[in-house]
Amino acid sequence: MEYLLRFVRIRIPHMTLIKRFLRMLNQLASNPEASINKACGGASQAKAAYRIIANDKLTEEAIIDAHHEVTLERIRESREPVVLVPQDTTEINYSNLAHTSGLGNIGTEQNLRGLLMHSAMAVTPQGQVLGLLHQEIWARPPQERGKKSTRKERDIEDKESFRWLSTMARAENGDHGQALMVHLCDREGDIYEFFAKAHEESRTFLCRRTHDRKTIPGDTIEQYLRKQSSAGTYDVQIPRDSHTGREPRVAQVEVRYGQVQILRPGHLSGCKGLAESLTVQVISAREINAPEGVEAVNWQLITNLTVDSYEKAKEYIQWYSRRWFIETFHYTLKSGCAIEKLQSDTVDRLCKLIGIYSIIAMRIMVMTYLARTQPEDSCEAILSPTEWKVLYCIVKRVPKPPARPPTIHSAVIMIAQLGGFAGYKSSGFPGVKVLWWGLTKFSGILDSLPFLTDFVG
Repeated sequence: MEYLLRFVRIRIPHMTLIKRFLRMLNQLASNPEASINKACGGASQAKAAYRIIANDKLTEEAIIDAHHEVTLERIRESREPVVLVPQDTTEINYSNLAHTSGLGNIGTEQNLRGLLMHSAMAVTPQGQVLGLLHQEIWARPPQERGKKSTRKERDIEDKESFRWLSTMARAENGDHGQALMVHLCDREGDIYEFFAKAHEESRTFLCRRTHDRKTIPGDTIEQYLRKQSSAGTYDVQIPRDSHTGREPRVAQVEVRYGQVQILRPGHLSGCKGLAESLTVQVISAREINAPEGVEAVNWQLITNLTVDSYEKAKEYIQWYSRRWFIETFHYTLKSGCAIEKLQSDTVDRLCKLIGIYSIIAMRIMVMTYLARTQPEDSCEAILSPTEWKVLYCIVKRVPKPPARPPTIHSAVIMIAQLGGFAGYKSSGFPGVKVLWWGLTKFSGILDSLPFLTDFVG
């Protein structure tokens, strides 16, 4: 499909290998939850896929660079004035791979082995997914265990948290048109060196606060925000969370904002060239009158965007809510593409496979959210004429398709229906899970077409 075809630009110095790579990509995308053997349709095809993965001409860097170039192209095509760049880290558990060399420690238990992955993607403020901008995968050496207690004594370049700084620079590298790139970080990104680097390189960030930093003339961020008058209140829809048992509800949040000068932490006083203070904007969105026994919403954000009105503060809070897209991407990789079930004898090949399945996971997300942001566009933006005609006839159970292609929204609903989505007006939009189920079934139908021509003409 259209998103996968863009990866013909991957930098592999052999056109035949590029064609084989694209064929393997389509095979794995046809059933992302399945084993490579099952997705490829048999042992011989699976062996061919593993030969491509083992080929030194296909590198992890080439796959990530292809992601980056495809996403920059989509950013330019979108002509969006603002592009949000959520980034986050996740652990990938490979404790079952006892004979795989190069794995490292993950989690808090000593017997857990796997990889760490830090990803950054591009999303519009309206919620359209544009692609993956950067991804870094690494194994934590055993000697790194227990070093948390000395983190304040080490330079940022020697810490895993340096990935937040390096990813910010790598994500913006290249031609992204006129778009302002706004880096969205959760509380792990509340790093003074991160803010300072953004200031030095004229980059833009929006981060959730975790440290109650000291300010000039002597308050902390928390104390400063409490002194600010309320700018206004508005209602926020809090979604259901099956992990915590949280029920959906509407929360009324009170907004406060202002500008502060934060001081460099004391343990960084010896860092030459690191600014002693930085001017930042802070925003508070605190729930008022929360139901008894329910944890109140309390977001405090730090940014170098200008916050000079209640409307701007609200807009940036809405932007920050797009940070959850990176968590959805990691969920799609682990659940929809089952990357924790991959098997390989080396970390190098595992990293290549994760990069390939990241293409597939991103394709699922692009389709899911395109139906929400550009529902009335022609589905030929995501499906070829043959694909949408087959889809329409299969789902609608009719012998002939219409003359004009359906909308993106209609096509995505039909794909989701193949995955078990009810499709009623009250059902809302399908999510990534039901869409990857539908795409798997649809891919199987498309694969069977060449063998049915003698029967259907």
